[in-house]
Amino acid sequence: MKLPEKWCEQTGLENIQTLVDTNSHINDAMGEILNLKLTEFSEGICIYEGIPDKRHLNPRGLIHGGWAMSILDAAAVLAVVTVLPKGKLCATSSLEVKFSRPIKVGMKCRAVGKVKSISSNLAHSKAKLIDVETGKLLAFCTCSASIFDVHD
Repeated sequence: MKLPEKWCEQTGLENIQTLVDTNSHINDAMGEILNLKLTEFSEGICIYEGIPDKRHLNPRGLIHGGWAMSILDAAAVLAVVTVLPKGKLCATSSLEVKFSRPIKVGMKCRAVGKVKSISSNLAHSKAKLIDVETGKLLAFCTCSASIFDVHD
């Protein structure tokens, strides 16, 4: 059975819970490359943590904005997944990120994503990225996710 079809059998929240409960290998190459980890989730909420390293530096010696955008996208979109009914998947359709301060190597970061609204074919969510040590806001985003039937 193909992976998207497996997601038809349960709600989005149930699918995520099953993956966590069974310690299933999640094919998340981007998460591995970017050093991101899903740490918490519930209906409408998703939290990722990550610690950027020297692989994620831009030429100016700061963490590349794409790293922050990726962890924010992961938290915002997975928050949408937690409210999806059986037979539905979603994908980011737009992501707007605002940066508040630079991110440095070794800084433990937490992205908290929350669903704001959902309809039959579109959801909106937001996420904020904070420095875990200081609690300071690093970046934030708004996200739209297209919702579709697995069999479309």
